[in-house]
Amino acid sequence: MFPITHPEPVKEYIETAHDVERLLRELKPDLVIVDTMFGPARDAISKMADVRFITLSPNTIKELAVGDQGLGAFLWPAHTTGFPFPVPWYLVPLNIIALLFPLLYFTFSSYHKAFDKARHAYGYQKRVPLFEIAQVRPSKTLCMSTPGAEIPAIIPESLLCCGPILQASTPLELADKELYDWVTARPTVMVILGSHFLTREPVANNMIAAFRVLLDKRRDIQILWKLRKYGEYELQGLEEVGDRLRVVDWLEADPLAVLETGNVICSVNHGGSNSYHEALFTGTPQVLLPAWFDCFDFGSRLAFLGNGVWGNMSSGLAVSQPEFTKALLRVIGATPDAPEAAKILARAKELQDIVTDKGTRLGRDVAAAHILHELEYGPDAL
Repeated sequence: MFPITHPEPVKEYIETAHDVERLLRELKPDLVIVDTMFGPARDAISKMADVRFITLSPNTIKELAVGDQGLGAFLWPAHTTGFPFPVPWYLVPLNIIALLFPLLYFTFSSYHKAFDKARHAYGYQKRVPLFEIAQVRPSKTLCMSTPGAEIPAIIPESLLCCGPILQASTPLELADKELYDWVTARPTVMVILGSHFLTREPVANNMIAAFRVLLDKRRDIQILWKLRKYGEYELQGLEEVGDRLRVVDWLEADPLAVLETGNVICSVNHGGSNSYHEALFTGTPQVLLPAWFDCFDFGSRLAFLGNGVWGNMSSGLAVSQPEFTKALLRVIGATPDAPEAAKILARAKELQDIVTDKGTRLGRDVAAAHILHELEYGPDAL
């Protein structure tokens, strides 16, 4: 994970940290909100004792509070494993190895050691902040979790669970009236596998084969598929499904705006934090197709919470038509009154009520209130 989160040369990392220090000295902000992923900024702040700050994370309790769980951490699926929660006894040894592997990596990786040696020479202590549990300057952290709609956890006082922190979106009817009319014409399945994922031809054709089975069984529904192709290719059988499968390479409206129409009966997504939490916030059942190992955790979370199905669990990072078809039919139903689909929908709506406090709570407002309170009353007031 380290070379993925920090692919830049260490010289560039340090230059960025120095630029952040310079900006903070010039601007003298009353409070800084820093993304947990922005390592150079967190390093810069760690050296400046007079800078007040809060960290803002796109992640959850599981990524942010593992060090507070004691031995209970060994029952949490290690990152990227996709193990179920709680980890069954026969997987505990493998899970422990996976949990301890980062320690071995940081101890023996020549790339990481050279990176940190250069950081330390400029006064940036310990490990790169994203991978350091004992921070140089601990802070409050705003995160996306909501107790009751999460895996059970010990929540430290420093972790402020806001619920889904989502950007406000222009309503679909205003952003794209034509798409709004199409989406609201029939119950809609929305398929978006992330802004960075390029779909290869075999995966795309396995997916469309599954969609054809679903559309054949459910004549009352339609599918909106945002597809970014890897290379040039034609989808097989697209003409046979007619206007009930709309394939686009871009949406003018935010995906959240489509979900907020209330007419989306399933979100097929890659298991990224934002996509997962948008569906959670809108009470939309989910089918997950993780394309990267770090998205496996949300597949495990779906299985535990019951608000959807992991659609490629047996296929690694690919998609098999039989497995994906089965997942779609479980979540959407082969008929409008399919019992399992009704149960998953009810659970998704129940979790929506929890994360929104029955429609009275927005995560972004909760986060803003914490920030304003900190700004007005100081670090001990939260």
